[in-house]
Parts: sequence; C-alpha cells; structure tokens
Amino acid sequence: MTEIIEFFQNLFNTSDWPPRWVCGKWSDFHGWLYIGSDIAIWLAYFIIPVVIIYFVQKRPKVPFLPVFWLFAAFIIFCGSTHILDAIIFWWPAYRLSALLKFLTAIISFATVFALIRDLPKLLDAKAPNLPNSDETARLMSKISEKDAEIERLRRQLSD
Repeated sequence: MTEIIEFFQNLFNTSDWPPRWVCGKWSDFHGWLYIGSDIAIWLAYFIIPVVIIYFVQKRPKVPFLPVFWLFAAFIIFCGSTHILDAIIFWWPAYRLSALLKFLTAIISFATVFALIRDLPKLLDAKAPNLPNSDETARLMSKISEKDAEIERLRRQLSD
C-alpha cells in the first residue's frame, strides 16, 4: 500500500528519470520521427471523437448511445497516451504515463464489454428505412424512363 501512496504523491515528480532524449542514442531524425508520429496519432485520435460527438449531437435518438460515448472516451484516452509519449522527450512524467495507460486499459475493456453485451442487439438492429429490392427496381425503372424522356426532349430541341 505504501508504494501506491508514494506513487500518487509523486505523480508529477520527474526527478527519478531523465527525459527520453537522453535515454539511449536518439538521432535527431529518429527522435523527431517518433515525436511527430505520436503527435499525428494524437491529433487523429482527438479529431475522431469530435466527429463522433458531433454526429451524436446532430442525430436525435441515436441507438446504443453509451457505446458511442465509450468509443469516444476510448479513442481520447488512446490518443492521450501518444501525446504524453511525445512530451516525455522533454518532461519524463513516467508515473503519469503509467496512470494514463492504466486508465486507458480500463476504458478499453469497458468498451469491449459494452460491445460484447450489445452485439446481439446490434446484429438484430434494423437498417434505416431503405427501400426494399422491389421498390429499388421500381425507382430505377422510373429514373430510366425519365432519362429517356429527357433525352427525347433534348433531341427535339436540337432539331
């Protein structure tokens, strides 16, 4: 228990470790490739939940809403581990990184369990009101008729 208490008391204390730049032999290219990739991944992981949240806000009565929120949280937490990995090149917050990864694991498994729980309902969910194949064939036939009529009128106008 003392290790856990000490861990949280020193959560932001970085004196135990050097920044990642001085661990090993990072070339400028390798280090910036690592940092740039982590920042790009974080940015994508940040934008995806924004799009999901926008969709959920614009669409009334979204089915399986908790799954959408869990996905958004899961993606935000995953992205946060990447931005922190980039920051660690200058600020060695390895305790904070460990806690963030632990929280990411919890959210990840909550998402897995929600998906497994809701999978039968997701598979049984009806698709949005799309026309059936007979209706589609009838609509396509009408479109073809209209196209033919437009073409006939075009020929009349050009004569």
